[in-house]
Amino acid sequence: MIGKFRVYPKEDGFVSFIWLIFILIPIIAMFPYDTFDKQLALFTLGIFVVTYRNCLFNGKWFPFWMALMYGISLFYTIYFGYIYLFIYPAWMIGFIPMKKHVFKYYYIALLCMLTPVPFSLSRLPEYVTQDLKITIFVYGFFICAAPFAGRSIRKQAELRKQIYQSTQRMEYVIKQEERYRIARDLHDTLGQSLSIMTIKAELAGKLVDKDQALAKKEIAEVAETSRGTLQTVREIVSSMRHVLIAEEMITIEKSLRDAKIILATEGEELTGEIATDLQNTVSYCLRECVTNVIRHSRASHCRIIIEKSGVNYTFTVEDDGKGMKDLIQGNGLTGLKERIESVCGKLEFTQKNGMKVLFTVPVDKKEEKIHD
Repeated sequence: MIGKFRVYPKEDGFVSFIWLIFILIPIIAMFPYDTFDKQLALFTLGIFVVTYRNCLFNGKWFPFWMALMYGISLFYTIYFGYIYLFIYPAWMIGFIPMKKHVFKYYYIALLCMLTPVPFSLSRLPEYVTQDLKITIFVYGFFICAAPFAGRSIRKQAELRKQIYQSTQRMEYVIKQEERYRIARDLHDTLGQSLSIMTIKAELAGKLVDKDQALAKKEIAEVAETSRGTLQTVREIVSSMRHVLIAEEMITIEKSLRDAKIILATEGEELTGEIATDLQNTVSYCLRECVTNVIRHSRASHCRIIIEKSGVNYTFTVEDDGKGMKDLIQGNGLTGLKERIESVCGKLEFTQKNGMKVLFTVPVDKKEEKIHD
């Protein structure tokens, strides 16, 4: 079965073709195409574009297409002085995933192709000025360094992808742990209580004709156990409504990523010792601050800093957006202030290269802590 034809790799998108804009340099420089040499060069340039496209797919013919790119680039360098085409194979061997020893072979081949460049400069036409020859040497050094730069950028992209996948797995683990916790609570509390209620109800049914007083006593104990079980259910439901800061940070990171805003954090490890009730309040405040960043700041970066000083915790949310020039005290900021004041905290707004929201909350060490 013939596979679907693609102009460019799906994972790279059309952006990989934007670099072909540099092809305009030789196209414009050779105009008009009034000689056979220029027409041949233009035809060869078309083959080069096809070769570049095929290399992007990194298939089994990749070595062949790379060799063809090397050859066309060398042809343009020797006969026209256009060393710019070597940029494409140089970046290609950096960006395409390959083993270290394979990369070394391609890089050595690139250096061998660049060896004739100094000797070819003397054969260039008279209209090629001395400044252009210097430019060719500069491009030569850039081309030699490009594979290493491309390889570094690719590794950083892979690392970001791994971090994203790790975050997704962590989010799944947190959800699973919450399910297990709820299952344990239901089994340890409701299961035992319902078993006791069943036994006492059966006993009361047997005693109702023999000893009504004792039967009433058993029924009263069933009612008491039922009320205790109901209170336990309410406590479980109440604990489920609490949002931990670690859980909220996952949601915040996803929201900022969707808004094309880069998130950086400091001090997340300090949140584990904060009481559950207080974490729920702080989570709401962080969510409101980040919502304001997404809606109003027009920022590209957001940073959340968590610091501890004595029994106080300071949370800072800052961005590099337009600042608080058009800040309006709406329901969101009013609710934020009220929530922080409800836990005896303080809220501050400052402006320095963007918006900065800082709130401090006191933490009572006697409160129940969260443990792993």
